[in-house]
Amino acid sequence: MARSDRKFKTSFNTWLDSVSIGNSPDTISGLARLLVVSRTLARRVLERAIEINLISSNSFPIVLLRQPQKSDYFSISEIRSLEERLETDFMMWLKDAQPAPGSRLSEAALARRFGVSNTAIREFLIGLSRVGFIRKEPQRSWILEGFTEQYALELHEVRRMFECRAIRAIFDIPEDEPFWGKLLRLRQEHIQLRSEIDTRFTEFSELDTRFHRTLNAAAGNRFIDGFQDSISVIFHFHYRWSKKNQVGRNGFAVEEHLEIIDAILRQDQGAATAALERHLETAHHTFLASLQRD
Repeated sequence: MARSDRKFKTSFNTWLDSVSIGNSPDTISGLARLLVVSRTLARRVLERAIEINLISSNSFPIVLLRQPQKSDYFSISEIRSLEERLETDFMMWLKDAQPAPGSRLSEAALARRFGVSNTAIREFLIGLSRVGFIRKEPQRSWILEGFTEQYALELHEVRRMFECRAIRAIFDIPEDEPFWGKLLRLRQEHIQLRSEIDTRFTEFSELDTRFHRTLNAAAGNRFIDGFQDSISVIFHFHYRWSKKNQVGRNGFAVEEHLEIIDAILRQDQGAATAALERHLETAHHTFLASLQRD
C-alpha cells in the first residue's frame, strides 16, 4: 500500500474520531490543521464521507447525516505501516518456530520470508537490538538473545518510567482533539472484546498494542514511540508462548485497560496513574512467568 494511501486512510479515521466528539472545523484549512495534512488530502477525507453517506456535501459548516459507526472506519490491516506489519509477521513466526536463545538469524532469509527488502528487515532488527532482544553479528546475521529475570526487571523499570510520563501528558490534551474520540473507540472495542473473550482472546495482543501506543503517543516523544515498538514485540508476543490460562490473563488485562481508560475520561489523573502502574506490574509478572515455557 502506498504511503499516501495509508496517510489518507489514517486521516479519515482521525476525522471520524473528531466528529464523534462533536469537533468539526468550520473551514478546509482548519480541517487540514486538525489532521496535519494538506488541504487536498482534507478534501479527499470529505469526499469519502460523502461516498458513505455521512455528509451530503463538502460545504462548511459540515453537517452530519448520521453518527459514525465502526463499519465506517478503515480497518487496522488497511492502515498498518510496513514496520507494524513486520513486527506482527516476525513475532508470529518467532512464536510458531520458537528458535532457542543463541539461534542465528539471516537478514536475507528473513527478508525473503516476509517479502520485504533487506534494508527494511535490517532497520527492523536494529530496533530490536537496542533493547537487547537480538544481537548483531558480522556478515549480516543476528543472534537471538535469551531473557533473564534481571532483563525483565530492567525492561519493566524503563517501561514504567516512559508510560507514566506519557499518561501525565494526556491530561494536557485539549478536549476537542481527536485523541478523545479515539480513546472512546478503544473503550468500545475493549467492552466488545470483554463480552466475547472466550472465543476472541487471541485478539487481545493487537488491541493491547494499539492501547499502549495511543497512550504513549500523547507524550509526543519519538524515543518513547520507538521504545513502544520494541515493547510490543517483547511483551505482547513473547509471553504468549505460555498457554497457561490465556483467556483469564487476557480478560483480566482488558479489565485493567478499561480501568485506566475510564479514569482518564473522568479526568482523574491520580486514579489513571495508579491503574496504569497496577497494569504494568501485572504485565511484568506475566512476562516473568512466561520465561518458564510450557
